[in-house]
Amino acid sequence: MRRPSTSETGKVILARIRRIRPFLEGSLTITHKRCGNPKCRCAQEGPIHETALLTWKVGKKTHTLYVPKPLRPEVAQWVEEAKQLKRLVHEMSQAQRTFLASRRKSIKR
Repeated sequence: MRRPSTSETGKVILARIRRIRPFLEGSLTITHKRCGNPKCRCAQEGPIHETALLTWKVGKKTHTLYVPKPLRPEVAQWVEEAKQLKRLVHEMSQAQRTFLASRRKSIKR
């Protein structure tokens, strides 16, 4: 008979991981800046533009991508899903270490 490869806690975490929707690693930030167009309302005293940027790292280099206004809610959801996945991976690792320690003790007996 084959032994289980994970604990009950691990099975629950795996089920939660399976429910993860599309995800995207990075940070979504909303900033305000002047566009640089001398004829724009923001060049003098008008309100400055709101800009959404997605940033992420590859090695030591930071990359930035502009996110258009209609896509901001969806991209924000992707970023939240990535954070949830990261938390679940951490929880799964903890559960598996605990499971391994308990299995190791029972095999030694």
